[in-house]
Amino acid sequence: MSLEIWSDTERFLTGLVCPPDPDVANVEHVSRLECLPPANVSALQGRQLELLAKVAGARRILEVGTMAGYSTLWLARALPAEGLLVTVENNPVYATIALGNIEAAGLASRVEVLVGNASDQLESLIEQAVDPFDFFFVDADEHNNLLYFERCLRLGRPGSVIVFDNVVRAGDVRDSATESPPIRATRQLLELVGGLETVEGVVFQTVGSKGHDGMLVVRII
Repeated sequence: MSLEIWSDTERFLTGLVCPPDPDVANVEHVSRLECLPPANVSALQGRQLELLAKVAGARRILEVGTMAGYSTLWLARALPAEGLLVTVENNPVYATIALGNIEAAGLASRVEVLVGNASDQLESLIEQAVDPFDFFFVDADEHNNLLYFERCLRLGRPGSVIVFDNVVRAGDVRDSATESPPIRATRQLLELVGGLETVEGVVFQTVGSKGHDGMLVVRII
């Protein structure tokens, strides 16, 4: 199988289940204008996240890694009108761009953007004893995956769902001798999830325009 086939199939499936959307198109357009790295999820993955959050009955969502607000947009749509999505972005320029995109989509009332180091921001939420979050999406610096997982556990509740992006990396996660900090941390996260009795998890492998990767989906028991 080739990347060309994966990409063509993704376009076909996207055309079937992701109708043209001006708000999504606007985020993509702004991202190109601002020369942002193409690190956001695909439309098909965005739709997947939206449906996962709906299935989880999410009323409160926490996202780590905002960039232009692409996945933020999909997740915010899964919320009821009174729901809240808190998204954390370390880069103030990205945060400003994301806010503009969120406001343009008419979702500003559901979204709060926290700017700063994600570890510090999550610890601050813990110290504030905020209400538990029902759904988490982590798409940030993978070398901190273990730390983010620990913070999410403390900010969640039984039944909360935690999703980590980029956990396969074209199969590189298999390499036990890797010297890559992001891949090493992801391996450790997968091993931890597999050994804990307080959570249950599964990895969905994905192929498409972004190559071979996958998402880890965890449910707190």
